Amino acid sequence: MDERTALLALCAEPAAVVERSGALVAVNEHLMRALGPDGTPPTLDLLLDRLAAGVARPAELRNAAVEAAMAGRLFRKYASPAEPEGDDLEVLVLPQRTGPPGDVLVVLRLPNRRVHEQALERRHERLALLGQMAAETAHELNNVLTTIIGWSQLIAQPRPGSSLEDLAEQAHRIQAGALKAQRIVADLMGIARGQDDRPAANVAVVARDAARMMAAECARRSIELAVDVPDGLEARIRRTRLSQVLLNLLRNAFQALRRDGRVQLAARAEDGFVVLQVVDDGPGMDAATRARAFDPFFTTRRGGEGGETGTGLGLSLCRKIVEQEASGTIRLDSAPERGTTVEIRLPVSAVQDVRRHDTGVLRRVPPAPCDFSLLVVERDAEVAELVSEVLRHFWHLTPIAVSSVDSAVQALRARGFSACLIDADIDPDGPLALADRLRAVRPGLPVVLAAAGDSWATLDAVAADDGGPGVLQKPFTVGQLLEALAAASLAK
Repeated sequence: MDERTALLALCAEPAAVVERSGALVAVNEHLMRALGPDGTPPTLDLLLDRLAAGVARPAELRNAAVEAAMAGRLFRKYASPAEPEGDDLEVLVLPQRTGPPGDVLVVLRLPNRRVHEQALERRHERLALLGQMAAETAHELNNVLTTIIGWSQLIAQPRPGSSLEDLAEQAHRIQAGALKAQRIVADLMGIARGQDDRPAANVAVVARDAARMMAAECARRSIELAVDVPDGLEARIRRTRLSQVLLNLLRNAFQALRRDGRVQLAARAEDGFVVLQVVDDGPGMDAATRARAFDPFFTTRRGGEGGETGTGLGLSLCRKIVEQEASGTIRLDSAPERGTTVEIRLPVSAVQDVRRHDTGVLRRVPPAPCDFSLLVVERDAEVAELVSEVLRHFWHLTPIAVSSVDSAVQALRARGFSACLIDADIDPDGPLALADRLRAVRPGLPVVLAAAGDSWATLDAVAADDGGPGVLQKPFTVGQLLEALAAASLAK
């Protein structure tokens, strides 16, 4: 490899080595990719004509850069895009102290194009992940649906002598299955919308994925990896960041082990936190090593077992993610010949916090508001019937249910209602426009929007506005439904 090739290989941006004559001597792979299938022009001025076509005053940029290159003078200039969505360009000319006399290195940065390319790469990665998840998700959902169908049929045809407690237990099993299905669908939809990095990670799913990614390394080095993470733990951290932390910790544990070692990944809920531990039975650390373990670039690996040399960034990055991004804590416990334990404490996400308090057992039913009446605007007949049955059972009243916007307007003109429960997806103009339309008929009408899918993310933010509609996320529990309606009646 000559000096020119080595120089270009080190450059992370599109770059070319240029002679004083303006001729291109060599280009790197980044520049070839930026130029595309049309190939590389022979001179710097033609190269800049190609790359600067979309910037403001391209001739001015080209002439100044070519003049600096031919004079062997340091030069740097940024040109903004001529159109809002166009390419910008930054040109940097660097005279070379080594290599053939007179050569200059020309570095060409395209910030906007890089942002667009990175966004496209993320989209492709997301689609690939969706494809990988599709079969697993179908398998998981089929298992869940099997339990829901089976237990519901057992309730419909109970054994002779079955008690209410037996039926309640079977009903709780159905609810547990439904909540699990809800989490599976929410994870898949989050990835499809590019929101897989929302600050709520299903710890069991991430832990199992991390263990699967390390399976080949386990087999290669005869390491036993035990995962003890119960379902239902949701930590307030982006899913990708939790995955990054766990993979770093597992790799560190593996690289510290001799062959035939053991690593355990465990998690539990404790006082509003999710506590994760990665425990290995390796040689452990002395006090001096422990004191520096989280320092950037500190490593004890110098190419031992497996031939890997450490960068010293793993634990430092884990601390940054856990403490600065997720408001958690990370600590290390180790001693020579006693192995190492790394413990992470992460706040429980709002999702789990709701589930922790809403077990499906109605310990306190909100009392029926005085003279309460409800209009249900719901296109799904099963959901409308469920809402009606809940109100008949607990509040001893029967709502009026309609399945179209026009029917809702007619019902409001015919009589007054204490509140209105609206299917957020029933009107093509959107739920907020529908709420305003119904309030135009009955000013001050309290509205609760029942949202599913993509509607939820948008409406959840609106719910915080004073006077805005209440929002109920589907699937909802009986308790959540009654509390939302009770709150709406107070807003009247």
